Parts: sequence; structure tokens; C-alpha cells
Amino acid sequence: MQNIGKSLEALARKLRPYLLPSYFKTYKALIARGLSQRRRNEPIVCCDLSRSAIDAVGGRYYFSLVRDLIDAGYFPVFVAHRGTLSTFGTAPLKSSLLGERLGVIRSLGELQEPFFLITDQETPPALNAKRTVKVLYEHRRSREPHELEFPVFVHPDLTRKVALPYQYSIEARRPTRLFFGGNTMEGKYNQAVLRDFYGMLTRKEMLEITTSEFKDSGIARPDHAETWLDSKAQQMFVLCETQYCQIPQSRWLDALAKADFFLACPGVGMPLCHNLIEALAAGSIPILQYASYLPRPLENGVNCLTFTCAQTLRSTLRRVMESTPEEINALRLKVKLYYDETLAPGKFSEALFRREQTTLLINAYRVPRP
Repeated sequence: MQNIGKSLEALARKLRPYLLPSYFKTYKALIARGLSQRRRNEPIVCCDLSRSAIDAVGGRYYFSLVRDLIDAGYFPVFVAHRGTLSTFGTAPLKSSLLGERLGVIRSLGELQEPFFLITDQETPPALNAKRTVKVLYEHRRSREPHELEFPVFVHPDLTRKVALPYQYSIEARRPTRLFFGGNTMEGKYNQAVLRDFYGMLTRKEMLEITTSEFKDSGIARPDHAETWLDSKAQQMFVLCETQYCQIPQSRWLDALAKADFFLACPGVGMPLCHNLIEALAAGSIPILQYASYLPRPLENGVNCLTFTCAQTLRSTLRRVMESTPEEINALRLKVKLYYDETLAPGKFSEALFRREQTTLLINAYRVPRP
């Protein structure tokens, strides 16, 4: 009975773009754009993506990919697949792209000049495609040099609130030694999947260990975000739980930039969380258990501090408390270099088209590492 219900739900999702007026309205409006918004000689990236898997996680894949293409200077053009084009009007993250300059074509044959192609279709290479990226949705890591793992980006909502790359001084003294900001809702951030499938400490476990280590040094729990953000008070560990003190998204990077180190706890059901990328953007050195989950792994003692279990987390936290300004600045310099080279706006898209043929693994970050 449960399988029947899931099958009916999948069928409904498949038919919605063809039956509901809201989907049709978006589809028709996008078709009308054609290529009219393209600037002269602007390089085209054509997204020939028809599978609903590209709309997973609330459209975050699609948003992050298109946003990065725009940041790299490309003009994104979409082949008019009804299922994935019409969801620009219903998926909140994708719909935020409607204010950008975009192009829409009914088929690849409409492009009469060379272009870059991103596709999930099982078809021969397009005639005018000078570089082709094949998107795969299976859960696996890269095996060959031509395979590229899709990264996690900053949260889509953040890109609309702050200017990236974020500007900060490497040498400037920061008032907070260690910071964590985020949701700590009871039950939500203590999922067995992180322990049993990924072999990692949960957010709850990491925070319990950290508070026990810092209890003698001082733990600040702000009750008013703006007051704390504007304060220059020296604090060892600031724990800002969203349920009790919500930092405005427009100032989230300011919060991260107040701290030397960021406790990069995992998400709800998987290790890699967008707050890690945001910490790197703000020059806050991450403390984490999943350094290998980025396409280019972070390196312990170079651009992060890592641990493997509760005991090594404790020793890592003691190292944080004892770090000198010189040691912190050396780590922060490498954090900045890592972010500028791999995660700054447009950097991923630059790497995407370096080869004539590239395979893009969308779900590689979900695969457990040894």
C-alpha cells in the first residue's frame, strides 16, 4: 500500500507541469524570453536538464549551478523541458533566479553558434557544443580525471543578502575564539544516520563535548544578536542557538568573521553543511570531522582542524584555546587561499569547462568516506 502511495505521488509530480495553470504560466513566460536578454558576444551555457532529480533539495542544485554560471560571466540558456522549466515558478530557490537575465530555447538546434553544454540527456554531443558536461545523479564519488564532484555552496538565501566574496583582514584580531551559530532543536540534530551510516558525531554530540571543554573558560549565549554583533567583548566560546537568538541573514558573515574558529557541525542527515562554506568565506577556521567531503578536501593543520572521535575533538578544542595569534593567522591565510581558488563566486564554473568532456556528479557529497 505504501509503494502504491509513493507511485501515485510520483505520477502527480510528473503531471503537475502539464495540468496546473501556475506551472503553465511560468513555462509560457520563460518561453517568451527566447534569447532576447543576451548581451552581444556573451558566452552561452546551455542547460539541457530534463530529469526531476535536478530539482532535488528544494531546487538548491539548480539555483547554485545557475548562480555560479552567472557569476563566472556566462549567459544561462535553458532547453524548454516542461517538467524542469515550469518549476522555476513553484520552487522557491529556483524562482529567485527569475529576476536574472536568462534565455530559453525549445531545442539545441536553435543555437547556431558555439556554446557550452550541461546535459542529463542520453544523446550524442550537440554539433556546436565546444565543451560538454554530462550530469549524473547516482550516489558515487569520482573515479576518473574527467569526473567532477558538485560542491555545496553558501545557502541560496545568503547570496541575495550579502556581497561575495566577503572582505576581511587576515591579521585583524577577532574578539571571539570559537563560534557556533545554528539550530540545535532537540531531536532534529541527533540523527542515527550520522553515527551509523557516516560514522560521525552529531551536532548535539559535538556541542555537548565543546560546552564541557569550555565551561571553565567561559561560554557566551547571546540573547540579542545585534547587541552581540556590535560588541567588541573578548569571548572564548560563543554559542548562538537559532531558537533563542537568530542572527539576521544579512549579518551572518559578520558573525562568522568575529571568530577565529568555527565549529562546523554536520547537518540533519548528512555531514556536509552550507555553514562550512560560509565560514570559509568569512575566514573563520573550521573545526570539522568531514574535511574529505569537499571536492578538494580541506587539510588538517593547513586550512582547518579535524578530529575523528570524541577524544580527538577534545584535544582539538584544547589546541584552539591555546593557539597563538601567529598560528591563527597562518591558518586563516590558507583558508582564504582555499576559498579564493575553489569556492569564490564563479570558480566552480571555471573548473567545469576546463576539459572537452566532463562528468558532473551531483550527489557525490552524500557518499560516506572511509
